[in-house]
Amino acid sequence: MAPTGRTVTDATDGDVADGAPASDDLDRPGVSEEPPEPDLDELLRVVFGMSPAELDVCLCVMEHGTLTTAELTERVGYDRSVVARHLNHLADLGVVEKRRQILDRGGDVYVYTPEPPETVRRRFRETFLRWAAAGVDRIDDLSREKVEGLAEAESATEWTVFREP
Repeated sequence: MAPTGRTVTDATDGDVADGAPASDDLDRPGVSEEPPEPDLDELLRVVFGMSPAELDVCLCVMEHGTLTTAELTERVGYDRSVVARHLNHLADLGVVEKRRQILDRGGDVYVYTPEPPETVRRRFRETFLRWAAAGVDRIDDLSREKVEGLAEAESATEWTVFREP
């Protein structure tokens, strides 16, 4: 049987394969089979570094189509520099297109147009998967550091098998 809190990679001992939690993990108090569904606002803030203001700007562009920084500033009620900074981040994420438009009276202005919903979903999904993979790697690193620390402790001689060469 796999130890509690570990995953198994082979189903020869009756546990779940493919890195799923061992069955005894699911029986522990506080461990559920279904994690809570993430709130979309929270997910966008955590994964993409969006503040509530940036999320407001993003949603405004998505709802109203092509807008200038000035038009967005009026609609969302944030300072122009805040809106401009958020629009640049959204353009970097690839969820809005930033382009220069020549004005009839002379000069130019940047306008921001939402990318198609399927493009936005794909880009968010790709970025999320990279973020999740990096998070899993970080968790694995922390776990390895903890085991290596135990192996190096004088009182944990039975852990020497986990020391890396």
